Amino acid sequence: MKKVQYSLAFYIYFLIGAVSAGVLVLFVINSGYALSALREQTCMTTHGTLSMYSSYIEDGFENAQRFLSGFAYNDEYLPKINSDSTLDRYTALTREYTKIQEALPSHSMIDSFFLYNPQYGLYAAATQTRVSEKEMLTLRKKLPEALTDGSLQLDTDGNWIPYQIGQEYYLIRLIYFQETYIGALVNTTNLLQPLLESNLDESGIVYLHQSDFGPLSDEVDREVELDPVQASTQYVMVGMNGRYLAVACSCIKGAYYLITLIPDASIRDGMGGMYDITVLAGVLLILLLFLMSAAIRGLFIRPMRQLSEAIRKIRDGQLETTVSEHVLAREFQDVNRSFNEMSSEIKRLTISVYEQKLKRQQIYQEYLKQQITPHFYINCLNTIYSMAGLGKNDLVRRLAKELSVHLRYTMNSQKMVSFEKEIDHVRNYLSMTELRYPNTLQCTLEVQPETGTALVPPLMVQTFIENTVKHETVPGEPMEIHLSATLYWQGNERKIHVCIWDTGRGYPPEVLQRLIAESENPMEDDQTGDGTHIGLSNTIQRIRLLYGEKAEIHFSNREGAGAQCDILLPFVDQAEHIPETGEL
Repeated sequence: MKKVQYSLAFYIYFLIGAVSAGVLVLFVINSGYALSALREQTCMTTHGTLSMYSSYIEDGFENAQRFLSGFAYNDEYLPKINSDSTLDRYTALTREYTKIQEALPSHSMIDSFFLYNPQYGLYAAATQTRVSEKEMLTLRKKLPEALTDGSLQLDTDGNWIPYQIGQEYYLIRLIYFQETYIGALVNTTNLLQPLLESNLDESGIVYLHQSDFGPLSDEVDREVELDPVQASTQYVMVGMNGRYLAVACSCIKGAYYLITLIPDASIRDGMGGMYDITVLAGVLLILLLFLMSAAIRGLFIRPMRQLSEAIRKIRDGQLETTVSEHVLAREFQDVNRSFNEMSSEIKRLTISVYEQKLKRQQIYQEYLKQQITPHFYINCLNTIYSMAGLGKNDLVRRLAKELSVHLRYTMNSQKMVSFEKEIDHVRNYLSMTELRYPNTLQCTLEVQPETGTALVPPLMVQTFIENTVKHETVPGEPMEIHLSATLYWQGNERKIHVCIWDTGRGYPPEVLQRLIAESENPMEDDQTGDGTHIGLSNTIQRIRLLYGEKAEIHFSNREGAGAQCDILLPFVDQAEHIPETGEL
């Protein structure tokens, strides 16, 4: 029996008819699942909003926590709050109140920063303008009582503590240092109000949930029994007869869940015309089927064959292939014209992509270079402030001048500088550090003069010196830092060996392990670790970007001393040519 041969048009018509019939059936069947789909979409959209807001909350809390830590452990007036002298106590308390008052506008998410000394009953708090006078008075009374009677206890793991005062729920972060509590406080109602106004109607509920404390809200009905973990992965209907759609998202480093309860009635309101739309869509689909059958050949089949053949040629490497632009459908004209432009521009695009990659690498190098912590500058300014208060004008002028030289060097746009300039910068940095830590640092520099013309990344050596000062130096306790730089030959290649070591405690095992891993396999665009020693991580990546596998970085703990870092770089003389890309 002869096999029947069908044309392409037949198959297209047949498929269109079959698909159209199937779509009609699906429309009818799908109406029963429309509500479920709408719930799922609502859940996804809401979860995305919760995720973004959760990130916003975590960023705000992290900034507040960094401020509290810096304030508690670095402020020179905090210990004086516990002084035996009444004048000294109240003078210090006034100074500290001024500082937290000035810092509060930079932390818009925080409702209040406060200090409390239980021994002398001293309390000071800076609050946002949105906090009512009544609430301020309540907090002024209840917080000291709670800290004194133990109902509000310090979390040794550094978590934000849920706490209820009257009808209000709060998140509190506490640090206890120098016999004084330093804390930040957030009213959960104020925290979630922007989310409630932007994401829900008036009958919706947004609240925080903590596993031990439960819901931080009085609006949650007793009938609502919710598993936040389940609600964070799929939509869950809760309440009597599925009254609410619950969506959850982990928040504040997983310690809390941000939960939204959306009334199911408001979701069902969006289903009003679904049936009429289904019938109308079926009728229009049948009409379109006949219209498409009449015009399908001239408008679709022939241009499609032409375009398909051209695509096959492009796939085979014939990049000069073009297609005719003289077709009936304007859309195919645009497609064919775009196809022709694509084939003529593809080589140029390939080059452009490569150039963009190099440009991104340059931008990333600049980012790594400029990613510096303001910790050092803040301490220098505090030192200048303290010296000015003591009338040490000569030291103030000296430190201010050296700080200006330091800033000018750190903010220059050069990718490479001479090793001599880097060492001068290190001396300038050590000079400022000695003013901050008198009779503490002893630095030994053994640098061969021949190394002065070698080109190195700016801030390379200073970053390692600063790491030692930041993590190992204790005022009044002697600390030695040794820096040596020598030239040597490795085969036919000259190299420079920079060795930096100190007499501190050395790298903790977990930090040493991470630094070794990063020096062997640096990861671009990724920040590993717990946020400490970020300067070392950035310097490792900058060196790898500039030198590739030609550079070696070795971290260790020196026997009988402290931390040690050995940097081995190719010796590139200052007079040699450096490519525009900054790569060596």
